Amino acid sequence: MATSRNLCLNLLFAVSIAAAADAPRTVILVRHAERTAGNADSITDAGRCRAEALAKILADAGVKEIFTSEAARTRQTAAPTAKMLNIEPKVVGASNVTGLVARLRNPTAKGAALVVGHSNTLPDIIGKLGGGTVPPIADTEFDRLFVMALTSTGSNAPVTLHYPGCKQ
Repeated sequence: MATSRNLCLNLLFAVSIAAAADAPRTVILVRHAERTAGNADSITDAGRCRAEALAKILADAGVKEIFTSEAARTRQTAAPTAKMLNIEPKVVGASNVTGLVARLRNPTAKGAALVVGHSNTLPDIIGKLGGGTVPPIADTEFDRLFVMALTSTGSNAPVTLHYPGCKQ
């Protein structure tokens, strides 16, 4: 419980820093939750629990748009947040990083955006948003959460947080 509370406080702090820095857009990026071994395009019970935890963490983060890839596991990870916030996720193909970045940088977009991607797409998205290089995301890593502030003059390096899953 204390870990979740600390993560929420850190996330709210990062979002408020982004807002204070003349950021028209805060972007929150996560990898999809734990996937099943036999069906790599579905999340496990632990993944569903992590997706629910993500929704709770983002409840007050001002998310107005959600982007996923076409993979079911990204859509399943975003589903609890989308349902809670009554937002229809927008699907952007995993190979269309340039298109996603353009949508995130849309000057008329308001509020925070959640991006649910993959271990191989998130570093590329962050780099193209101007966030520099992030360490590779291991195939077994599902808890990293990045927060970026997009300003009219550029971007900052992402704030990197870890969000809890559930003990199974």
